[in-house]
Amino acid sequence: MEKIHILTDSSADIPQAQVEAHGIEVVPITLTHAGRTFREYYDITPAEYCKILQESREIPSTAMVTPNVFLDSYRRAHGRGCTHLLAVLINANGSGTWQAACLARDMFREEVGDGMRIEVIDSATYTYIYGHIVVHAAELRDQGESFDAILGIVRSRLDRVEAYLGVYSLKHLKKSGRISGGAAFVGEALGLKPISHVCAGAVTVCDKVRGERALVPGLVNSVSRRVVQPERQTALLLYGDVPADRIDELENRLKNEIGFSNVVRGPIGPSVLTNTGPQALAVGYYGASRR
Repeated sequence: MEKIHILTDSSADIPQAQVEAHGIEVVPITLTHAGRTFREYYDITPAEYCKILQESREIPSTAMVTPNVFLDSYRRAHGRGCTHLLAVLINANGSGTWQAACLARDMFREEVGDGMRIEVIDSATYTYIYGHIVVHAAELRDQGESFDAILGIVRSRLDRVEAYLGVYSLKHLKKSGRISGGAAFVGEALGLKPISHVCAGAVTVCDKVRGERALVPGLVNSVSRRVVQPERQTALLLYGDVPADRIDELENRLKNEIGFSNVVRGPIGPSVLTNTGPQALAVGYYGASRR
């Protein structure tokens, strides 16, 4: 009989209640700021981290999960009698965490052999965009689905999931060096707000809207062009330090203009906010298969 362990990293931004309800293991990405080290998800909340980003001149640094952390996790799962382990992790193009997990898998096999099957999946995305898929995998396991069936569903969903991300301020992107000071100056002077498409491991700026009030409609327009059967989907509305009225407006537009059956809200965690800045807003959804 299969005994399946579900594993992810803290960038998945899975709410604590869901982690506890389904016994999901979350290994932490670490952040360092002003000589202090924090474990994302365990030591600092998104709200606390947003305050650091807004008040500090120093950009915090992030560190991938190390192979030894994953190896210890694999050993514990094996010691509990698990026959299968599924790890779904942060985009390998943006972090070495996936590679560390693969290295640990090889180390585990050399140490233990084939006593436990380990599948390490690159989500090719960020935050709850893949976190909700991890939760669904755990729900399927709890319902008695086989490991191969769960693996197939996870891969199918990751093949279709996408997001659009907008930021209200270029200040953080300038401070982190992701855009030049001149570009930030011009962009701020013109009131430009970039919108990026998060898809298949890439984050690509695809549009710029003018003025804060235009960002929510811009996100909605972008999503509407690529979403497939929104009436059968729950949209993911993810946010940093954004005013509540903007979040409410986005939810209403997603339901009333695009026709999503439901909208789930959640905060974007520290490891992602380190790159986007605190004033970020994103929508996750399912588009067409990329296979």
